[in-house]
Amino acid sequence: MATVSNWIDHLNKPAEEVVGAVYPGVGSEGILVLVLFVIWIGWTVVSSKQESDKLSKLASRKPSSNAWKSNITDG
Repeated sequence: MATVSNWIDHLNKPAEEVVGAVYPGVGSEGILVLVLFVIWIGWTVVSSKQESDKLSKLASRKPSSNAWKSNITDG
């Protein structure tokens, strides 16, 4: 593995002369985007299910029109 002492000279070389990549993981960007997309979709599905379960639980309690009065603190 070569060490680079001057990055400006290293990056200004023609592409044929530059040995190795400038950063690790070159070429894996597509895989990372795909993994993140799957995680994002999974998180969205799980949070949507949790929210709908919570809302259906609240709706099943059928609060009366005066139920809000029990949330007022004695001040």
